[in-house]
Amino acid sequence: MKTSALRKEEPRTRHFTLEAVPMPSVRGEAPVTEERVAPAAPMAKAPKRRAFEPFLVISVLFVTAVLIYESMTQASLKHMSLLGLAHASGYLTYISVEYQPSRGLWLLFGWLGTGMMVLMMLYTLRKRGGAVGRLGERLGTMRVWLNAHMFLGVMGPVFIVFHTTFKFNGIIGTSFWCMVVTAVFGVLGRYIYLQIPRSITGAELKEKDIELLITGLEAEIELRSKGLKASAFLSEISAPVKAQSMRPLSALLYMMWNDTVNRLKVRRIKKELKDRYGISPRVRAPLGALLGRKSALIRKRNFLSTSQKLLHYWHVLHIPLAIVMFLIMFVHIAVYYMFRPV
Repeated sequence: MKTSALRKEEPRTRHFTLEAVPMPSVRGEAPVTEERVAPAAPMAKAPKRRAFEPFLVISVLFVTAVLIYESMTQASLKHMSLLGLAHASGYLTYISVEYQPSRGLWLLFGWLGTGMMVLMMLYTLRKRGGAVGRLGERLGTMRVWLNAHMFLGVMGPVFIVFHTTFKFNGIIGTSFWCMVVTAVFGVLGRYIYLQIPRSITGAELKEKDIELLITGLEAEIELRSKGLKASAFLSEISAPVKAQSMRPLSALLYMMWNDTVNRLKVRRIKKELKDRYGISPRVRAPLGALLGRKSALIRKRNFLSTSQKLLHYWHVLHIPLAIVMFLIMFVHIAVYYMFRPV
């Protein structure tokens, strides 16, 4: 007997399972099996990643690349700069092509970066509720606000760095390094925040809720991999149980290491499913995604209390740093306008 390679998808879903479906053999051949994709039982849908998240990352990289080019050309080849080319075409002639913090585009970038860093603080008001919080609920979820906070918190310092034209003297140097440390802490805090599983509304999930999610993922993985002799690969995704006994900093480093290792394992498993078992991408990709989600949930469950402690320590350090950064920034602006040449 042989098997037919039938492919079936449940209406309006993307759930598949792999089954062995026999077919009559030819010329007395022994029965063999082949994979068949059959509908799986309906499972709870996980929240989809917002499409604007990768868009924000691409935007940051693109704008930074443009700023690097403009900075290099205005410093040495002014006629090749974007502003120089605009002047040659008769546009933006009121903005001078001068590579100084207090002139041309670089002064505008200073104000733009400052405005972004002030606007990002609306996220704090959104969390605390009140009139801004009620208005914020209409404009987007906490996830949207957090992404906007992160985008402004990264792009603001980038514009300010280019505003300085890489001259860090006196109080400017102090403000700059305080801003850099605050921005790095912000990115680190984002990672720690994501290590605590949350519901769609943003509420933290308890350990028993995480266990239910893991059980559901395991059931769906089992259904999708039915008839597939790859259990050795599927069981490789794991996370340490000893997380509770680790120190906060060691736990953070171990979390990041384990996260990277499991991502590489998922990639290798998907390659094995392709090369060894000939699984189609349409089935292989969802299975890999499920394994990645299971890996992340197991790690988050084992590190749950540690992540909560890390987030608390992060708030203790991040908020004072942000306050000092804003104070120095406003002092810098005041000093500039008080003593600038007329």
